[in-house]
Amino acid sequence: MNKIKNRSIISTISLLLTLPFCLVSCNESGSEVNSDETIYLHVLNSEDYIDENVLTIFEEQNPGVKVIYETFDTNENMYNELKTGKANYDLINCSEYMVQRLAGESLIQKVKGLETYLENVSPYLVNKDYLNSDVINNSYKTGTNENTTYTPGKIDTINVTDAKTGDYLGRLSEYAIGYMWGTLGIVYNPTYSTFVDRGMSKERISEELNSDNGWSKFRDKDYKGVMSIKDSMRDTYALGILEVYKEDFLKKEELSQEERNEIFNSHDPDTIEKVKNKLIELKDNIFGFEVDSGKNDIVTGKIGMNLAWSGDATFSILQGEYYPGDDESYEEQKPDGERTELYYALPSIGANIWFDAWCMPLTVDPNSRNYEYACKFLNFLSETNTQTDDYDEEIGGIVEANMSYTGYTSFISGANNEIFDYVVENYDVGGGSNTLDLSYFYHNNPSCVIEDIDPSSFEGRTLKAMYPEESQIDSLYVMQDFGEDNDKIVQMWEDVKVNPLPVFVVVLLVVILVGILGYLGTYKLVHKYKIKKRKELRAKLMN
Repeated sequence: MNKIKNRSIISTISLLLTLPFCLVSCNESGSEVNSDETIYLHVLNSEDYIDENVLTIFEEQNPGVKVIYETFDTNENMYNELKTGKANYDLINCSEYMVQRLAGESLIQKVKGLETYLENVSPYLVNKDYLNSDVINNSYKTGTNENTTYTPGKIDTINVTDAKTGDYLGRLSEYAIGYMWGTLGIVYNPTYSTFVDRGMSKERISEELNSDNGWSKFRDKDYKGVMSIKDSMRDTYALGILEVYKEDFLKKEELSQEERNEIFNSHDPDTIEKVKNKLIELKDNIFGFEVDSGKNDIVTGKIGMNLAWSGDATFSILQGEYYPGDDESYEEQKPDGERTELYYALPSIGANIWFDAWCMPLTVDPNSRNYEYACKFLNFLSETNTQTDDYDEEIGGIVEANMSYTGYTSFISGANNEIFDYVVENYDVGGGSNTLDLSYFYHNNPSCVIEDIDPSSFEGRTLKAMYPEESQIDSLYVMQDFGEDNDKIVQMWEDVKVNPLPVFVVVLLVVILVGILGYLGTYKLVHKYKIKKRKELRAKLMN
């Protein structure tokens, strides 16, 4: 990923001046840009996380607007540059915990008036009726979750509080304009050579990784040396917390999902220490850490198992069996000798559900043209094929284009579940008796069920990676910002990575050291011997 380019940021005085306007609605229609005027819309995103052709389409639909598109490597680096005044953008796409942090530190503003987005977003994630209800608006003042006739979406339930005072500021969904979502699970190759050598069957591996003990397999000696995990403190912390409080996560009849989600977000000193010990124990069992290479390493056979985001799992599954086309499509299947059949597992004990969302920095003046066109851009990204000219006659609209390009699942369902039609057309493989009920995501429409799915494309395959089953939803937990404990967890993660080294690495280093010392010792002896012989020869010549 490219490092964020340095930019100047509006002064603190400007921040204070724009604060009273943070609730101004976006102008959906707006006015055209004058022919002698150019609006530069500065957009920051993760690398390979949008079909850049859609940026060109947006510029064509909005003459006089130029999208300055840049990418960043990590949420933390983006945060540091934004906070220190080294960067200035109109829109930023980042993880849910980072949106929560930015909102709590008054670095971003609430955005209203996104009619197209709210019309098309899945109510499972953001329920516009819940957000707009009078009861909820009143409860915003106290931060309570009063009963209403509307069920809040996943993002609606997350509160934002002031980082300094702890005062309630609103719901995360008021600041976060959802983009993609998914889960953190395990992508694996059940026929990996090491598994075969160890006598581990495909059925056994699948059963174990999908069970309540799935996360424990990262510490199981039967799986030693075949897996990589993310070099990411949050993703690995999630893995650790599910192990530390395993018994609590199994109490699904006794503890509500809300109570279990609170446990999932524990970061008191005792918990941090326990997670550290679990991760150090795990470290001795893994092949190594990776940031982005794991999705390719498992395809090439370098590893047999990887802690993976669902979108990367989809990428790996497709890459293992198909040749990628120029348009990122996967139509030509690889021959048997080249094909690698990969699967995705979500341990039944529970897993992390994550979200990436757009947010608008407080430095964007609500009365400016940039604010207006930033809102237009967000609505544009929420358009399905029924609301815009087809981006591609086979793919569809803007939402479909970005899903196809990234391999991730959009926040958007479509007002009439248009994205369900796209999913059926692109991922439904008939010839079987399996069904996948996706009604929970598509307005609880009972007709949003994919039927007659062939087993080879069902269990642990792309459909399951993109959309968890309804029965799994209760065991998916959102990890929120660590707040003032963030530095403690950063230190914990550094401790995990540097101490202790895996045993096989220590042995290897000892062998290398012994070899070097042996070489140096031998070299010195030979050198002394040569000097002695030279002296003897010199003495003979003198005589």
